[in-house]
Amino acid sequence: MRLMTRFAAALAAAAMTAPAAADPEDVWLYNWSGYIAPETVESFQEATGTRIILDTYGEADEAEARLIARGTGYDLAVAASETIGRLVEAGALQEISLASIPNAAAIDGELMEMFLASAPQAKGYAVPYLWGTTGIVFDRSAVLERLPDALLDSWALVFDPANARELADCGITIVNSVEEVVAAALAYLGLDPQSHSAQDLEAAFGVLSSIAPYVRSFDSDQYDALLDEEICLAITWSTDGLAPLLEEDSDRYHYVIPKEGANLWADLFVIPSDAGDTAAANRLIDYVLRPDMMAQATVYTNATNSVPSSHQTISGSKYDLPAIAMPQELRSRLFFVNPRSGEEKRDLDRRWRLLQIGL
Repeated sequence: MRLMTRFAAALAAAAMTAPAAADPEDVWLYNWSGYIAPETVESFQEATGTRIILDTYGEADEAEARLIARGTGYDLAVAASETIGRLVEAGALQEISLASIPNAAAIDGELMEMFLASAPQAKGYAVPYLWGTTGIVFDRSAVLERLPDALLDSWALVFDPANARELADCGITIVNSVEEVVAAALAYLGLDPQSHSAQDLEAAFGVLSSIAPYVRSFDSDQYDALLDEEICLAITWSTDGLAPLLEEDSDRYHYVIPKEGANLWADLFVIPSDAGDTAAANRLIDYVLRPDMMAQATVYTNATNSVPSSHQTISGSKYDLPAIAMPQELRSRLFFVNPRSGEEKRDLDRRWRLLQIGL
């Protein structure tokens, strides 16, 4: 979910449209942009003789729509946790045989149980790849200059319109993910972040409408804006929010998971219902789930990976940050976005678009 990195072009397999007919020595992967380490691609190809052909996307909605439409030619895809339920219900995925993926035995069972508790229909259809949170990243000095008494560990830092107004001049962006942002607004209000209640959703959109005039953009490509110091606060995915600290070795920006609770997301391997080569897909999943490959994934994406045994091979104390290590005391404050029906999602999308254009 989710690193819109400027280095995506360095991947060994170039992004392209799906094939009319796949080469038997190729495996076609549909993934977020910049979301698999080039070293992993190269070593898989060397070890197996199978070439990874990569097609990429930048929005979870884009991937969901394409998989539901079928006819993709993909052997394997990475899909966002909030979309899995709808993909299963639409018949867009086929079941995955874990017997063909022995390394899946090493995944973090607690995180997987948390996900399946929120989306039980996904059982048997998804294998976790990477995990992260949706929180707040901010320029500490810029924020404190404008809000010296602000609570820096609360959603109020941005959802209180008085705070948003003071920060507007230095730049606020919000990730373009309506389900996650609405859940955050519900948590800020002390409501159930997984609520489907019309009254609760009205309250959440009320919060978002109150700060919308102060938001520079609703944008899923926040990575470069953070590294280039173009904004002072963002509601963002942890993969982007941690980039200045982990990749630029700078303490200017701080990433926080608000005390009211925050969204836990997962990006999971799924096999499209019309996949041409499930054996190749299983081989790739199994290879990526090796501890050494998972360590590469964390270093490359800033995400928490699915194999705890990989952590000891990740060098550098910064990778012990709570947002990556995800200790037990943090997990207790996290929640998954509950799956919404297609109709519910379309209603959220409509309100989200109206919000963005000021209506």
